[in-house]
Amino acid sequence: MASLKKFQRQDLEAVEIFLAEPNEYVREGLRAGLRSEGLRRTRTFTRLADLVEAIEETPPDLIVAASNLDSALFDSIRDIRHSRLGRNPFVMISVMADQGNDAAIKNAIFAGADDVLIKPVAPGKMLERVAHVTLNRSPFVVSGDYLGPERRGQSDLPANLRRIEVLNTFRAKLEGNRMTLDELTRAVDLSMNEVMSARLDSHGLKLGWVCGAILKAYEEKRIDKELEERLIILVSVLEVAARTARVLGEPELSQICTQMARQVEEMAENYENPTEAQQATIQKLTKAFELAKN
Repeated sequence: MASLKKFQRQDLEAVEIFLAEPNEYVREGLRAGLRSEGLRRTRTFTRLADLVEAIEETPPDLIVAASNLDSALFDSIRDIRHSRLGRNPFVMISVMADQGNDAAIKNAIFAGADDVLIKPVAPGKMLERVAHVTLNRSPFVVSGDYLGPERRGQSDLPANLRRIEVLNTFRAKLEGNRMTLDELTRAVDLSMNEVMSARLDSHGLKLGWVCGAILKAYEEKRIDKELEERLIILVSVLEVAARTARVLGEPELSQICTQMARQVEEMAENYENPTEAQQATIQKLTKAFELAKN
């Protein structure tokens, strides 16, 4: 098991940890354990609102939060990952959940947490997990609404998704590297460019699957509500792809996606009797998207 003991004390003391746990006994025990190992810059919180305020003010290197802190915790984790909260969407995040609380474990995973610790969490065990996850961090993947570390066994993720090595300020500090806020912003921007590009790839994969399903339905004369729903999904994917392309500074691709979204939207309104031109649009869609993206 990985250990923090091999790192210099001054490097451990530079790490910023936010620990959120409503139970005072558990919270203070964990903080004492972290501080005894040299992680002295450990701030504690009993309310999600205070944790969120601190994340907005100072970018931490690790967030450890109890799943019962607040029902909105998982939304906040998702906001961090999607750059709606804080300055670093790639901060290490661990969630502590009660044994048997499958809903909390699942929510933590789908929100994009790096790790889930099962309570009761002993300080020593927590430190081992923190060290292991920090030094062996999984690459991030982007698929649909998910942005976070890839996990073995995520069978719902396409095998050819791009894996992204993202910023890890915890490990950087352990290795003696410090970042100013300006340097952090630049490093985050570099990783985010990769994320946005991977998101376009994800859209391309989804476009290909949805278009294939739509064309097959028309070929087999399965003109039903499921077909209409897939056309609406296709409109949504194209609109998100347009916004992503705009953020990446690709106005031509953004315009193509927007125009195609409107064409598919018209097709959805008359899905039972599409014109030949509309069906041809679906056939050309994935190829056109790939050509424009490349």
